[in-house]
Amino acid sequence: MMWKLAFLTVRAHLGSHFASAAVMTAGTALLTAFAGLLETGLETGHSAGFLVMLPAILGGWTVAIVAFGVVSTVSLTIQHREQELALLRSIAATPRQIRQSVVLETVIVALPAVAAGLLPGIALGTVILGRLVDGGLVSAPTELNAGGLCVAIGAGTSLLAAIGAALISSGRAASIPPVRALTEATPSPARSLTRIRAISGTGLLVVGLSLATATLFMANGPLLSSTAGPAGVAVAVGLALLSPAAMRPVRWFCDARIGATARLAARNTHTRARHSANVASPLILLVGIAAGTLYMQSTEDSTHRGPIVAGDVSGQLAPVNYLIVIMIIGFSAIVVVNTLVAATRRRRREFGLLRLSAATRGQVLRMVTVEAVVTATIAVVLGTVAAAATTVPYSLVKTGSPIASGPAWMYLAIVVGAFVLVVLATVPTAVGALRIRPVDALSAA
Repeated sequence: MMWKLAFLTVRAHLGSHFASAAVMTAGTALLTAFAGLLETGLETGHSAGFLVMLPAILGGWTVAIVAFGVVSTVSLTIQHREQELALLRSIAATPRQIRQSVVLETVIVALPAVAAGLLPGIALGTVILGRLVDGGLVSAPTELNAGGLCVAIGAGTSLLAAIGAALISSGRAASIPPVRALTEATPSPARSLTRIRAISGTGLLVVGLSLATATLFMANGPLLSSTAGPAGVAVAVGLALLSPAAMRPVRWFCDARIGATARLAARNTHTRARHSANVASPLILLVGIAAGTLYMQSTEDSTHRGPIVAGDVSGQLAPVNYLIVIMIIGFSAIVVVNTLVAATRRRRREFGLLRLSAATRGQVLRMVTVEAVVTATIAVVLGTVAAAATTVPYSLVKTGSPIASGPAWMYLAIVVGAFVLVVLATVPTAVGALRIRPVDALSAA
């Protein structure tokens, strides 16, 4: 009975589940690529070579990135259904039944999504292996071995992250009193940062800063990135968890003389701090990873003048590192776009209420644009702080300077790209939502 109900629910909310499915597919592909390299190294006897070292260094913090992306997307999807879950509570569904239903729905969506990511992941692993062979870091001929370990790591991590997100979010939804949830009362800004979120975020910040400090005492060599890279990821995830607190200063603009539309956008961002933070979180990770890893590699490149010679491991590994960084940035961009589209689509009822209150389509659209710019600005600032946790200690060891080597345009491109992603994902979705008649929007799911 529960499985049948879960299937019907997924069918009724295919659009909402598509975002989380896309993220799980992309995440599975990324993890499968690293897992394939690891399994190949273990099976072919390269246990001390790059086929094991590369997944160990980069694959470890890639797992954290993928898990966070999957958890944030699945959690957002479930949060958007709190009113529906409250309705089930009001007709005698128990909290346990709510949790079971949500977990089953997540499993139904996750299984085909992670299966769809396995073949692209094997293809990505083959491409990376080819680069390693071409660079002379792996002896030829070596073929990718994608067996049980590859599938277990790639599919298992994404599936476990999705189930974990479902358990956490469904527990919160099931604990909300039905009457309160049915009124769609917005959580107050003071309570937008829960104790668990605050403790987890602070703990990750401590871990990230500890790794950054440890980097300063490591030898200058290929293993230097093994602590510098995870340091930036840990700080980025920590700041993402604490980001609701970063939304509070927006309240200073709620009554400022900056125009009615801008004031409304500031009030929305401040009042909906938790929701705004959920949108900002993947963007913080994107900026932090992109800036941190790209400038870490450009700093490494600055220490190698002239042509790459045999035995120059760091120089030979540079093309592979850039490829992997692009893959991780691509995954983060998918998470950002899916999160923004899903979050904006769910605001159709709010847009309808504003239009019934005499707001024009243009005013609502400008409000959404201002909100997107404010959220992106906060995310870029926090993401830059996360990137510094990687680049500053790494650069100090490599060059003796806290400022990373590399062109300024690279950082500007990351910032501009972040804003473009936010605007392109938010504004067209809002335009589509505003095409619905206000009265019809009030009954939109």
